[in-house]
Amino acid sequence: MRCDFTLMEHHLEAPRGRVANAKLVLSRLQPGRSIIGAPSPSLKLVLDGEERYEIDGRAVTVRPGEFLYLDAGATCTGINRATTTGLCLILPADTGVERSAEGHDPVLGRALVLSAATSAMGRSLRDYGQRIARNPVLGSQLAGELAVRVEEAIAEPLAQSRAAIEGLRAAKQTTRRELHRRLERARGFLHEHDDRNVSLGELAAMAGLSQFHLARYFKLAFGRAPIAYHRGLRLDRAARFIAAGEGSLAEAAATTGYSDGVALSHAFRKHFGYAPQQWAMRTRA
Repeated sequence: MRCDFTLMEHHLEAPRGRVANAKLVLSRLQPGRSIIGAPSPSLKLVLDGEERYEIDGRAVTVRPGEFLYLDAGATCTGINRATTTGLCLILPADTGVERSAEGHDPVLGRALVLSAATSAMGRSLRDYGQRIARNPVLGSQLAGELAVRVEEAIAEPLAQSRAAIEGLRAAKQTTRRELHRRLERARGFLHEHDDRNVSLGELAAMAGLSQFHLARYFKLAFGRAPIAYHRGLRLDRAARFIAAGEGSLAEAAATTGYSDGVALSHAFRKHFGYAPQQWAMRTRA
């Protein structure tokens, strides 16, 4: 896929027009606001700083490590109160999502904020963004490759988000979307901290929910209670560590926040059905 690359260092006073090809923009912006056109779907990743968007009368905040999926529609405003670095990928083609009479996915709506850590596509977007931010010369070289990866993979995190929102028991669609935003931020925190234990209280504070409501809604959205979900992430990391032969069982325990090899071995056997040593033998056979 052809994808043009641009370095943006000044705010836009007027929206850009429709693009014939995909377009990748690395932005390094001082505090201010930009008028953003949205003739086609786009992804807006924040690498450093914080961005606030005013979209169809709604304020949407995107923090570092998160990205905004913005469907095509009316012009919106992007605001940053501090120096911000971000990556925007504009897709010329439709993403294939189901659309309502208003033109957007009836469950997701027009704007969706996701953690880059919770999907393979998001992690790729973040990794490419970090590489290009360190060396913008790579932008032109990697833009087409990134656009292809995103186009091929974007449907999965959108479908997962749709299923999570539909699983939440709330009367209003707007309430379900707001709950999902908070829960996704908490889920991203778990993915980013698979090297240690995270308490329910710490996670609830991150999500801005009570511990009771966090535990209840997290399970409805993602199928497991937050502590069980996080335990699975930590044990998956331990399994990769052990399969790659990166170190001893004690080192695997230290890497994933377990007190010692015995504690890790017990949790590992309970989760996978094999002791770590058996797992290592099976994966290397």
